[in-house]
Amino acid sequence: MASTPLKYVRKQLYVTDQTPVIAVEDDLYVKAGLTKDMDDNDLLVLGLVLSLKNHEWRDKIIERARERMTGATTPTSRISRAMEMLSGKKQ
Repeated sequence: MASTPLKYVRKQLYVTDQTPVIAVEDDLYVKAGLTKDMDDNDLLVLGLVLSLKNHEWRDKIIERARERMTGATTPTSRISRAMEMLSGKKQ
């Protein structure tokens, strides 16, 4: 009897108790955690995951953020730059 090789399959979706989340692995594999309620926050996470499956869009977003990080060479400066971007402040 021939044995079937084990195949590793990564989960794309987790069901969470309270808060929907997105996780992105080092190889850009995207996972989502959604609640059973499918409220607006769940649907927003779902929409973002679907957008990230569009690799052209995803790569443009990464490049745009990378350009904004130009000149931030230390861990502190990179985190400060990220906080500036999140707060809407221009660098």
